[in-house]
Amino acid sequence: MSPEEMRARHPLISTAPKYRQYLAAKDAREIVQRLLLPMAIVSAAIAGYRDELNHMLDAEAIYLGHGK
Repeated sequence: MSPEEMRARHPLISTAPKYRQYLAAKDAREIVQRLLLPMAIVSAAIAGYRDELNHMLDAEAIYLGHGK
């Protein structure tokens, strides 16, 4: 089978009607992910800080020396 016959039977994906729409949607998703990444990092840092703060506030006091 010649390459021309193979292309006729199995057209390239770039000739598909919705390929450009797919590429545009993919690019948009990547842009949104890049914009939201710093927000996700800051959000995770704040959540970790709050968890540690709650853990410290819920802990019992530690007395050094003859306090108890």
